[in-house]
Parts: sequence; C-alpha cells; structure tokens
Amino acid sequence: MRRISAAVLATMAALSPARADMPVIDKTNYAVARKTADTTAKILDTNKDVLATVEKTLQAVTGDRGGDAGSLKDLAIGNGFSVSSVPSFDKLLKDGMPDFGAMNGNVAEAASTFINGLKLVRSLSGKEGSGLASDKSYEELMRTVLGVAAMINGSRQAVETRRAALEGAGQGIGQATDVKGSIDQNTQLQVQTGLTLNEMIGVLGAGVQSLQAENQRRLTDISNTRKALTYE
Repeated sequence: MRRISAAVLATMAALSPARADMPVIDKTNYAVARKTADTTAKILDTNKDVLATVEKTLQAVTGDRGGDAGSLKDLAIGNGFSVSSVPSFDKLLKDGMPDFGAMNGNVAEAASTFINGLKLVRSLSGKEGSGLASDKSYEELMRTVLGVAAMINGSRQAVETRRAALEGAGQGIGQATDVKGSIDQNTQLQVQTGLTLNEMIGVLGAGVQSLQAENQRRLTDISNTRKALTYE
C-alpha cells in the first residue's frame, strides 16, 4: 500500500502544471537604486540652478546699458564751453572788429567787451590794410589777446558747469542695475576724462600761441630797431 501511494503521488505531481515564479524583492538593491535616483534628482536640480545663474550672469554682462551710462556723456563739454568752439586766432578779427563766428554768445561778448575796453588802435602806422611788419605783428598780437580772452572766459564757465555735472554724476554711483551697467558707466567716465584732458591741452596750446605772438612782437621790434639804426 505504501508503495502504491508513493507512486500515485509521484504521478499526480508529474501531471500537475508547474507554478509560476514568485517575484522576490532584494531590499539591499532597492535601497541602492532609491539612493541613486534621489542623488540623480538632486544633481538635476543643481544643474537647473547653475543654468539659471549662468543666464542671469550673461544678462548682467551683455546688452545695451545706455540708460545707465547715457546720463554721463555730457560731463566734460556737452553742456558748456569747449575750446574747439573758438575759431582759429587768425580769423578772430574781421575788418578790425572781433568776429567769433558761431561761438557761445556770452563768451564772445565778454571777450569783445574786454578787447574793446582796451581802446586799442587798429594799426600802429594808422594805415588800413598796412603791410608793414610792425602792423602785422601788432595785429597778430591783438588777435591772440582776443582769442586767449575768449578761452579764459569760456574755460571759467566750463569749470563751473563741469563741477556741477561731476557732482551730479557722483550721486549716481552704485545705482547701476548690474555689472554691465557699472562697466559702461566707468567707460563713459573714462571718455569724459579724456575729453576734459583734451580741453586742457587746447588751453595750454592757446598759452603757447600767446607766447609765440609775444616773441614775434619782440622779434619785429628788434628788426625795426636794427633798421632804424642802419645808416643808408
């Protein structure tokens, strides 16, 4: 009987369908996979933050910042006198009268008033259109005095205007919206500094021209004295 029962059980086991495999969860591998997924998510979030920072940085250093720097473009000469507006000294007299062309009216008027107040004669010989060396030298000296007078008056006004403009610009320091705005402001200040230095060079040039006119006058006097003392 035992042998028959064992055989029957074996036959039934052979004839019964095999059961499907049951899923098995490996807790260790699951923990590692979960940690990897969390780390990957954090890295992606960090990359998003880095990308956002890069975009903000790019915006801060590129683009037009005319609104920040534009207010500084007239610090040097934009709102006042400029040496370049003074005509060439050899054109300042027309028919014996001061002629400043299109130069600032207040500056021209002040210089004209100054030269007229000296009550100078038009020529040393008293002749109109004289070709005498002394008359030519005298006329050149008078033009130089007139031009230097215009520059002195104009430069004085420009100094006052420029100081007010620079003080106003100083109040805006630190108000730029970003790095590009600050850089553009600094660049514009450098440009204005260059223009201011150029004005100084122009004034110094007028001073040198004044000395040249004086030397020319002395040279003429020496020559005329030598002619007067020469026996013919």
